Order: sequence, then structure tokens, then C-alpha cells
Amino acid sequence: MEARGHHIIVDAYGCQDTILNDAEQLKELLTKAIEGLGMEILSTHFHSFSPQGVTGVIGISTSHISIHTWPEHGYAALDLYTCGDQDIELSLKGILQKLKAEHAEIYELFRGEESNQKPMMKKLNFKEYQTEESSELLQLKVDRGNDWDMMQLREIIAGNHDILYHTSSPFQDILLVKANDLRLYLDQELQFCSLDEKYYHEALVYPVMELAASHDRILILGGGDGLALREVLKYPNVKHVDLVDIDPMMIQIAKSEPALLAQNNQSFLDKRVHVHTEDAKKYLEKDLQQYNVVIIDFPDPVNLIISSLYTKEVFKKVSKLLTKKGVIVCQSNSPEDTPSSYWSIAKTMEKAGLHTLAYNVTVPSFGLWGFHLAAHKKITNQIPEISVSHQALTKDMGNLFKIPDFVMSEKENAIVNSEKNLKLHEISKITEVQ
Repeated sequence: MEARGHHIIVDAYGCQDTILNDAEQLKELLTKAIEGLGMEILSTHFHSFSPQGVTGVIGISTSHISIHTWPEHGYAALDLYTCGDQDIELSLKGILQKLKAEHAEIYELFRGEESNQKPMMKKLNFKEYQTEESSELLQLKVDRGNDWDMMQLREIIAGNHDILYHTSSPFQDILLVKANDLRLYLDQELQFCSLDEKYYHEALVYPVMELAASHDRILILGGGDGLALREVLKYPNVKHVDLVDIDPMMIQIAKSEPALLAQNNQSFLDKRVHVHTEDAKKYLEKDLQQYNVVIIDFPDPVNLIISSLYTKEVFKKVSKLLTKKGVIVCQSNSPEDTPSSYWSIAKTMEKAGLHTLAYNVTVPSFGLWGFHLAAHKKITNQIPEISVSHQALTKDMGNLFKIPDFVMSEKENAIVNSEKNLKLHEISKITEVQ
């Protein structure tokens, strides 16, 4: 027996209640769809319930289509069985759109004794963004994919992104997704992608904040997008934050552009935050109170100007502003792509009289990314568990301090970057490391 039966079951959610309660309108809608497919109608029956709800069946030469509605819940159940070969997907989408459905779950079964095709489930969204219910339909399997793609998929599921098509064929799981991410580029260099920037910013902020004895006064150098600031402000005992960024336009965008405001959680609007739009080197020359935490979030030192921010002299000034039990963190490039630059930042900080501790994290958009903690005394890698709400990192941050062997092997190539011998930008070009 050859399998010819195609059975489609649809759960439509968020439909317009007035349409679902109008038997004549539903009859006309389904009739036109059937006629548009060239199917022969044998019989039609629709019935309105009191006080609300409609049930309807259209008998066709190849079987039937039926609908039952719950207007009070915005829900409609549709059932279509045909042994014909018409492509009904486009018409089905048209029906759902006419019902004003927000989203729908579609189940397809191929009927017949000889059919070996498994049932398939598809998901359609008709809103701009995916709803919470649709996220729950996509379950990640730990035995598939790679680590980087798994990280991004977790963010896609958790975020506001359209799953356009999701089904399982006899051979594989198929997912088509429209990822409405936000990206910032400076000088054509990607600074963050909203899908995974939390991996970077949580790794930048949490170790230094958990190690510091106090959170009274925080200094952030760079970070004009407000994302590191967002993480700092999660700590309730933060009293004062100074953020220094040279570009007033970047600050203005971060304080006013709706998409970026949503991403940084309106961090610049917090009364504890004090913004200084000036060169960080000039700011450090001022007569300032000491800080409990200093977060250095400068761009990568790819040119002479930025290289001058990662010098022994700058780190000495930062060191003088640090309390006895204070802690510094410095973003330090990719240890995978620029290992010499990564270790040179640590060596330069040590030349300024600081003790350092290296760590790294995988950020899907960038790969392996490196940081250095620094303090007046030796730092332990026994970091307390994260004490604030977080998404990307695990509570136990011990894995951050496992540096790959191929990165460790490059440590001997580190240099000291100073005002009289600016070399960091020259060794910050991407190199291949085996």
C-alpha cells in the first residue's frame, strides 16, 4: 500500500476573537482556501455555539478540513486530511494570517501502512518577535553541535528571535532562525554582538567584583557602551562609579538609543554613575580618591594611540589609585590569536609593581578571550561564587583560570610596553598559534 495520506493538525494561538466567533467569516475563509487549491468541495457545515465558539467541517473529494474555535482564549484548532498532492503550506499560512494568529504549532503526519516518515512539527511566528511559548518548543540536545554554536543557540532561545521553521526530517534536525541581534562596530571592528556579549562582560566584571574587599568606589576606563557598567550595577553595595571614555558621542548613543539602552539596562541613567568624557591618561593625572575596583575596558591595542593606554606608566597611575585590598581587571586581547600581546599586557602590569593572574573565556563572536587581574598583593584563583544574577557564566568561575597549553607556551615572548618603547600594537596583529 502506497502512503498518500497527508494529515496536518494546527494549534493557532493569539487569534482575533471576533473572527473566531464569526461562523460565516470562517466558512468563507476556508472555502476560498480550498477552492484556491483546486480541491472539490462535497459538503459544508458550520455551527455557532452560545455564548461563543464555532465548529465547522468542509468535506472535500480528497477528505476534509475542519476548525473548532475558542474565542475567549484566542485559540483555534484546525485539522486537514488530504490524499491529494497539492502544496497546501502557503494556503495554510494565509489562513493563519487571516485569523490574525500570533503563532502556531503545525504537526504533519504521513498516513499509510508503508509510510516510514516520522511525524514532523513546525513552528510559525506571525509577530515581530518570538514568544515565550515558542522558546520552549526548541530543546537543545547535548550530544549534538559544537560548544560555540551551542552557546549562540542558548542565547537565541533565551532572546527575542524568530524561529521561522523548525522540524525534524528522518535525517536531521532543521532550524531556520532570524536572529535579531544588535552589534556595535568601532573603526570597522566588532565590539559586541548582543547574542553573546554577556560571556565577555560577565567574565570582565564578576571575578574582580567578587575578589574586591569593598565595592564603595568603582572606576571603569573605557566601556562607553555601558555594558560593563550594567554588570557592575548589579552589586547592591556599589556607592559610586566613575566611567571615563574619550568619545562623548558614544556615551550619548549609549544613553539615548533605545536598542542600546535596552541592552545596557539604562545603566548610564543610574544616579551612582558619573561620566567623564576625556582621555583616560589625563583623567588619571588628577587628584582623585582611591578606588576599590578598577575595570580597564579599552579597545584592543591595534594602533599607536591605543597602545599608549597599555603602558607601564599608565598602569603605575592606576596602581596608585587602588586601595590596599583593591583589585584591577584589564581586558587583554585574544590569547589565541595574539598570545604575545596577551602576555605582554601582564608583563607590563607586573613591571608597574602589580601582581597579576591570567584567565580567559570563550565568546562565540570572538573565540577565546583573555583578561588579567592585578592587585598590590598576590591574587588567588579561588574566586568566590558569583553573588548576583547572571546568565552566561557558571557560579563557580574556576574554569576561567585554565589557560590552554598552547597559550602558556607563548608567555616567554612577552615584552614590556612603555611610553619610550611602544611595541604592543606591533605584536597585536593576529597570528596563528598551533
